[in-house]
Amino acid sequence: RVHAIARLAVLSDRMEHPLLQAAAAKAPAPAPAPAAASPAAATDEEKRERKKRRRETGPRPVSSDVSLGNHQRYYGYRPRVQGAEPRRADARLRFLDATWWNNKKAKDVGCNDGTFSLEIARRFEPRILVGVDADAGLIRAATALVARRAREVDPDALLAKTEVKGGIARKGPLPFPHNCFFENEDVTTGGGDHSFDVISAFSVTKWIHLNHGDEGLLKFFRGVYDSLKPGGRFVFEPQQWKSYQNRRRASEAIKATFKSIKVRPADFARVLVDEIGFANCE
Repeated sequence: RVHAIARLAVLSDRMEHPLLQAAAAKAPAPAPAPAAASPAAATDEEKRERKKRRRETGPRPVSSDVSLGNHQRYYGYRPRVQGAEPRRADARLRFLDATWWNNKKAKDVGCNDGTFSLEIARRFEPRILVGVDADAGLIRAATALVARRAREVDPDALLAKTEVKGGIARKGPLPFPHNCFFENEDVTTGGGDHSFDVISAFSVTKWIHLNHGDEGLLKFFRGVYDSLKPGGRFVFEPQQWKSYQNRRRASEAIKATFKSIKVRPADFARVLVDEIGFANCE
């Protein structure tokens, strides 16, 4: 079995819109505001005291509703592509190859509200794309988003994509957005049916790791492997270890799991090839 893997490069969170820069340059200078007294810089002793108080108050709490990384409006703060579609296009799209999805059966793990899954389905035209998420509320939002996209489709353009012979539409790839579906699924249970050509997981592995530890993450990787056809592809975006450290105090359970983690993101390529069975990791 030969499975290829592609990982995304880490993207900068600071991508400013050139049009907004131009508008700001042309705007008249605002009247100067009255000068306010600048607060005195904290001394080293005050900084140490604040850090001590934070340690004593315990971990920074996080709502259990987002303990899986299932933030509402997550795609509102993803970095955007500058250029043709600066306000819409997610910056990660520039690293993706259309041939990985085109006319393929695909699965997107941790799809959130479906925004990025639908953009993949629109741009790369998979035969079918199934987005899955552990949050049923987000799946409902994703399904509603498909319905809105369907209402925006021009019926004449839709018919033009349907090849007709003898008055009967021939079987073929479903046109966007009818090629995109969403399901509520817990991917940490493992198992698969070798039915997908490509499986993607964008900014998901950290949350699986922090909630289920090394064992849960490895079970997820094995489930992906078992769900792919021979020659299939796993496209994923691992978060950096610093991102783990920033969320290690999200809850007492996550704090304990964080301390037990032995497999770090830098080890994923080796684990996927040597332990899971993938052919390579690019």
